[in-house]
Amino acid sequence: MRFRPTFPIMLAADDGGAAPASALASRIALELTDEFIIPIYQGLVEASAAQAEAWTVFVANRAGGDIEALRSAYHGACDAWARAQIIRTGPIVLFLRYERFAFWPDARNGTQRALGALIASSDPNDLLPENLASNRVAGQGLTALERLLYDGDDSAAALSGPTDESERRANVGLALACNLNNIANEVLTDWTVAGGVRDAIAAGNGWNNLFADSEEVTRLFLTDLVGAFRLMHDVKLLPVLGENIDVARPRMAEAWRSDRAQRDLALNLEGSRAMNGVFARHLGEMRRDALNESFDLSAVAIAALAPNLGEAAADPAQRGSVEAARDAIKATQLLIVDILPTDLGITLGFNALDGD
Repeated sequence: MRFRPTFPIMLAADDGGAAPASALASRIALELTDEFIIPIYQGLVEASAAQAEAWTVFVANRAGGDIEALRSAYHGACDAWARAQIIRTGPIVLFLRYERFAFWPDARNGTQRALGALIASSDPNDLLPENLASNRVAGQGLTALERLLYDGDDSAAALSGPTDESERRANVGLALACNLNNIANEVLTDWTVAGGVRDAIAAGNGWNNLFADSEEVTRLFLTDLVGAFRLMHDVKLLPVLGENIDVARPRMAEAWRSDRAQRDLALNLEGSRAMNGVFARHLGEMRRDALNESFDLSAVAIAALAPNLGEAAADPAQRGSVEAARDAIKATQLLIVDILPTDLGITLGFNALDGD
């Protein structure tokens, strides 16, 4: 069922002059919640539900099943996640939900080990929602589903064949897809239920020890926006590029098996731009235009990338486009840091991607 609650902004528009910093921060927190955060998670619920339904249909008729329908549903879920991936504030951080939805980067190949253990087991109880949810984080999310759908030329046959292992693989895929939908629903419910995160922000209160008040949650949202660019630049591009072409690492690219690296970056930027737009509406026109121009340049640079940017990073003819995207993304991040905290009076907080 499509869940589209509407939440009216409770604070009146400015009637001239700058609002006090705390009042402005509270207003931005509610605007971001209603216009960006909740719609993002609604989209994640819908896309993950569609993916679970595709696996349900496939498992019911594996011999005649449509592997391309599974792949299409996977990409839909990945698209929704790429928009939500930049959000690290709120209930997504509880119970390792963020990591369980997509365990990446996976430096030690934990996904393959966890997925292999699920496939090798003959115990159907391993796939029960309550047991899967407490299983190894690396084997629960989109990264595991990508292995089932794209790992090798025989991935389709491995799911639709007549063997017990093929049947188990299909049942694992169904369990993983349902698990992702459960996670998405849990997060959306925490945001929208009476007494949930949205209500706490509207009342200026804290929620579940994740933030003390709406002013603090605005700082966290701004930190998420800056962190989105660290994710794109530091995590998704720098390791793939390496220091030079001789040490480029194509398989460090996100979702390289399914050729999603460029697509995920574009959607990360799309989400970041929407988030920035809520902050930037409270800026002067010149500052807002400067940010928009920088986002435009980043979008053009990302659009110029090959779908598998990992391969492009190792190709002398294409590497320049990856370096250009890296530079554009960094420039936009620095401009956000220069403008938003100062102009809006919002302190930029610690981010999990800051490093030591």
